[in-house]
Amino acid sequence: MNTREIDGRSLRAVEKRRARRSDILGAAIRLFSSRGFYATSISDLIKEAGISRGTFYLYFDSKEALFLDLMDVFAKRIMDVVEIVDPAGPDPVQKIYQNVRRIVDVVFNNRELAVIVFRETYGLDSGIDQKLNKLYGFLREMVEGALSKGASWGIIRPVNEQLVTTALIGAIKEVFYHHLVVEPHPVPDRDAFTTSLFEFSTRGLLSV
Repeated sequence: MNTREIDGRSLRAVEKRRARRSDILGAAIRLFSSRGFYATSISDLIKEAGISRGTFYLYFDSKEALFLDLMDVFAKRIMDVVEIVDPAGPDPVQKIYQNVRRIVDVVFNNRELAVIVFRETYGLDSGIDQKLNKLYGFLREMVEGALSKGASWGIIRPVNEQLVTTALIGAIKEVFYHHLVVEPHPVPDRDAFTTSLFEFSTRGLLSV
């Protein structure tokens, strides 16, 4: 057997492992989003993915490890689309709006995965808590930075940055939860959805 044949077999093996792992993740997304984390067993997962129990444990040590992997996937997709806004740059307000729109797109383009993240709560598992803290910590840092820089450049009025950041993230989480879990249909118009979130976050409710 020559080197080219060995390399080809190795590549096919890697692709097969990658596809099998993707199958398991897909099965987990479908079941966790429809049934919830604790109502889904490993037996459910291997049946949905069409694999053996031994194969499952080749890729994940536990159901919790699989769930944490999904959390990482969602967090990375959010982090990848959020861009740092320079208040001194061109049209910073529009850039903030675009950040909000991209987050909206990530959420609704990954509805099942987003349902899993927004439906699960703190205190269920220490590993899940850490992943949630990482995601929301990243968002807090971005929002607090935007509030601080915006005030320094006169774009917004000075505020208690920590308090307002907590309020904004909490409100946006609840909005997503409502549209993903409580009343998932009809799918909202994304432009209108983004505009409403943006205007509430930046202008509040008063007409003055």
